[in-house]
Parts: sequence; structure tokens; C-alpha cells
Amino acid sequence: MVNISFCRLGRIIPESFAGYVLPYVRRQISRADNGSSYMVIGAMWNGLACGAAVVKWEENEGNLLSLFIDPKARRCGIAEPMSDLILEEGAALGKDSLNLEYILKDEELTAMDALVRARGGDLDTSDPVCGMKSEDFLDSPLVGPALHAGWKRPGSIVLFSELTPAQLDAVNTETGLPFYLRPSFLGERVDPALSAVYLVDDEPVAFVLGFQSGDRMFCQSSVWRGPNAPEGSFRALICTQINQCWYRSGGNFVFFISPINPRSAAMAEWFTGGNYDPYTQRDAEIPINREE
Repeated sequence: MVNISFCRLGRIIPESFAGYVLPYVRRQISRADNGSSYMVIGAMWNGLACGAAVVKWEENEGNLLSLFIDPKARRCGIAEPMSDLILEEGAALGKDSLNLEYILKDEELTAMDALVRARGGDLDTSDPVCGMKSEDFLDSPLVGPALHAGWKRPGSIVLFSELTPAQLDAVNTETGLPFYLRPSFLGERVDPALSAVYLVDDEPVAFVLGFQSGDRMFCQSSVWRGPNAPEGSFRALICTQINQCWYRSGGNFVFFISPINPRSAAMAEWFTGGNYDPYTQRDAEIPINREE
């Protein structure tokens, strides 16, 4: 018999549940001035931790920041009551809706869409995403070397976590950089350990930004190459980013690129060599029914 239960977690998430919450979300919670604006739920399956969900409550709505159920405990009826607990708290707090964003495919996408619809939700937007498995990178002439022993990051590249304040400011104030590509605009979606900058004379001339979107799942969130970036800089940045994903995941992950326009679609084709799985990135909203 399967016994499913849930518990409320605080700002410091116990180790048994920490692996089920995205790293950048854990950092966000731990640094928050008001921990009560977050709802952190742990799921247990026969007394053992098997998943977690995190919601940040804003003025009128909630944003689902992280949700992960251990593969061994899926299809056991955990996500449904967990989502209902979130909606019940949202109603008690007087919120109007819960926003979700997820990248899935096939049966998992169908199941998540069904969960949203069953609670009266709308699937607001849908965008294609190219997903490439790390094992397919091994023989890639573009990034394969970054996944083999002996590869070293070029000296002209530094991680965002290594930038000086002046260099970080230079990236955010670059005149040729659209505001929606700026690290300051993307906020917590920029993981300093998964983002890299190419420097020429200590000045940023190109970068790639990334974040972790799920267990062993990583997204490229922004790419920029300025007019002074040398040829080969982009490839070096990509190799650095993939190497960092490999290091964090232990060698087994999926990397996503969104072909949202012709230029990014061409980049995705070049980057993956056409060898990728089609995923869907979905934005959804579930209404919260409040009792007046």
C-alpha cells in the first residue's frame, strides 16, 4: 500500500528534499527578506522524501517556481493533491491565479496539461524547444571536446560568478545589447555557474547565459556577441557552458535551446547538428477560486 503525505518546509530546506528544488530557487528562498511569501511543500512516499514544490506569492497571484517528483514515485497520485494544497493556500491568501511554466514532451507534457485543465486552467502560450541529450554531445565536433578529460576552459573566458563588479556592470550597460537579453533583466534565471563571458583586454565582448530548469535539465536563456568578439568566441563559450552543465549533473542531462526566431532557430540547428528532440515550453495559468 502506498502512503502519500505532505509537509511544509521552511527557508532552509532539509537535505532529503533539497535535491527536488532547483538550485537558483533554493538560493532565492534563502536570501528572501520575507520567507512567508514562499510556500515550500515536501512530498513523502511511504515516509521517504520523493518531491517538492515551491510557490512565490505576489500581490494578486502565485508563481510556481519549482516542482519535481522523483521518477520512482510518479504516477502515484502525488502532483494532483500537491497542486490542490497550493490552490487552497492561494485561496486563503486571497490570490487570483497560479502561474506555471514548464518544458516537457510526450506523456509528461500531456499529463501536466491535463492537470492544469482539470483545475480550470488555461494554456496561455506554447513555444517549441530543442532538447539535446548530453550523450549526443560526446561525438559532436562542436562541443564534444568539452565533455572529455583534459579539456580546459580558455583563459579569455570567465564564469559570471568570477566577474568583477565593473565587468558585470559593463555587460548590463552594453549599448548594443537589447534589454531583454541583459542579465539584470533575466534576474534569477541567470545561474552564475552556468553563464560565461568572453573578455578582450578585460572587457566583455560576448556571453552565454544559462539556468537549471529541472532535474538534470538546463536552458540557454540568452546569447550575445558584440562587434569586437573574435571568431571562435561563441564556440568557446558554448563549450564552457556545456562543460559546466556536465560538471553539475554528473554527466547525464538535457540541454535546451528555444528557436523563437529565424536567427535562434539557425543557431539551434548549428549547435545541435539537427540532432535534437522536440519539446514544448508552456506558460499556463490556473484560476484560484476564492470564497467571498
